[in-house]
Amino acid sequence: MASINNQAAQFAKTNQATNATAAVTVTIPVVVHVVYNTASENISDAQIQSQIDVLNEDYHKLNADYTKTPSVFAGLVADVGIQFVLAKRNPSGLATTGIERKSSTTASWGTADKIKKASTGGLDAWPSGQYLNLWVGTIGGGILGYAQFPGGAAATDGVVISPVYFGRTGTVSAPYNLGRTGSHEVGHWLNLNHIWGDDGTACTGTDNVADTPNQADENYGKPTFPQVSCSNGPNGDMFMNYMDYTDDAGMYMFSTGQSSRMNALFGSGGARVSLLTSQGGVAPSGGTCPTPASLAASSLTNTSATVSWAAASGALSYNLQYRVSGGSTWTTVNQTATSKSLTGLTAGTTYQYQVQTVCSGSSSAYSGIATFTTTGGVVTPTYCTSKGTSVAYEYIDYVALGSISRTSGADAGYYNGTASSTTLAAGSAQTISFSAGFVGTAYSEYVKVYIDYNQNGVFTDAGELVVSAAASTAATTRTGSFTVPASAKNGATRLRVVLSDNSATTSCGSYSYGETEDYTVNITGGARLDGTTARTSGTTGLNDQYTLYPNPASSVLTIARPLSMDPDQAFSVRVYDVRGSEIKGLSFVDGQLNVSTLRTGIYTLSVSDGSKTSHQRFVKE
Repeated sequence: MASINNQAAQFAKTNQATNATAAVTVTIPVVVHVVYNTASENISDAQIQSQIDVLNEDYHKLNADYTKTPSVFAGLVADVGIQFVLAKRNPSGLATTGIERKSSTTASWGTADKIKKASTGGLDAWPSGQYLNLWVGTIGGGILGYAQFPGGAAATDGVVISPVYFGRTGTVSAPYNLGRTGSHEVGHWLNLNHIWGDDGTACTGTDNVADTPNQADENYGKPTFPQVSCSNGPNGDMFMNYMDYTDDAGMYMFSTGQSSRMNALFGSGGARVSLLTSQGGVAPSGGTCPTPASLAASSLTNTSATVSWAAASGALSYNLQYRVSGGSTWTTVNQTATSKSLTGLTAGTTYQYQVQTVCSGSSSAYSGIATFTTTGGVVTPTYCTSKGTSVAYEYIDYVALGSISRTSGADAGYYNGTASSTTLAAGSAQTISFSAGFVGTAYSEYVKVYIDYNQNGVFTDAGELVVSAAASTAATTRTGSFTVPASAKNGATRLRVVLSDNSATTSCGSYSYGETEDYTVNITGGARLDGTTARTSGTTGLNDQYTLYPNPASSVLTIARPLSMDPDQAFSVRVYDVRGSEIKGLSFVDGQLNVSTLRTGIYTLSVSDGSKTSHQRFVKE
């Protein structure tokens, strides 16, 4: 860094007469690595482009707000002459959008550069001599972004910015919603120091730029001019400079001296001079690029599948995208082969996939979406029968909950309406409406509503009788209210409505007068995961299933053997992360697995007793 600073000083001296107006014109190819834990962190292409637009405006003095600069500093506002473009060619010479994305279980990356390495869950840098690497991921700790100065390790060279401070549209959060975090951090990447010299309030530091006034420390918010410190009156601090800490709306200029210091990097002997000859911003040449065809899936297991497609003429590589069916985001893989083994999948789950051909200079449209379903998963439970023996006097003539709404006559004591469904969010308050139809005399009727929240095939667990309406002879619509528990298991399950003239009638069996109707509800946002049940006993238990608890687990996960299993029968366990890689070295003693060393996230537990193997998921808090 000392050598780079000396070169910058010599560059400024040599170009002293001209650097105010004759900035070097440099175009820097940019690759944006988006590493997201939630859907909102997977920011849109439009939000990414907005950040590129801000950089081009701010580094070319094209931002409209530079005119707010006080007159005493107005003559120092610089057109730095550096522009930015999303990469069009990747390090292998293939066409690219300049954006790559990766889903991660990491909720907060910190500043230890883990987001910059695939080995720690992030994405590797592209060659720093040819690209500006921008990583987008939640940093945490109140940090908007951080950058590496020139001269550091190539593998970590670049800038990291949290998604809510990246660009000026989409998910950005005020008052850092104008893309100026990018302008500030890229300034560091281009060798600019903080304008106050990082000396606390000593007034003895320097930012190594001659035309920025000495100031005591950082400014926040939107200061009023003049802001005097370090005896720098009457003009005071240049707080509107991008290298201060004001709100985005409060910064809008680089100085001439800062422009010289940045452009020195591209002069003779400059630390970033190789970017002048980078081809990363130039699309490779080429003609028509055909869309892949003949998509197929094979070798399906509980947690893996192989997808393939026919080779396309002129293909240099292929982009494969896959996701859980109906999901909002894709996982994208680039490769040269025409097949790919996917691991770390969820048992009994349908996935969608599509493929794009990457040719020299162009890419095809994505193919049509194909699907496959992994084996295994949770077995659909069989429910007990429930039926009124006679509907000669009363029956259910109306049920409504969410998108379920059915008006009917008598249905011979039972109606299977499970083809009709509605979605219920865990923790949400709900109201179900129902009414009785009568033939002749209106007798007193009781209505009970059940939901199998834990999907174990019975309605007798705590909280699953959600409505118990008192006796009524009214033929008008009545309602019952309930709250879906946060612990409800995600997915489709059974809703049962029972109308009877007997208060003792339950969720199962035949009864004298009345009617039962069944429907489907889809639970979303629940804390329980597919493949995990509460341990039960007797005829209502899942006798051949291992049970995990607590789930989520913070330190110890207990694995309880099936009720049908010999208590002396040994079993072994293996743990896999979301990529399908086995986690080694975990302690498993007397049915207890020590998970304290695992990172926060979702894992798959494989349990084997020597004759059969089962797979379940658990969450490490």
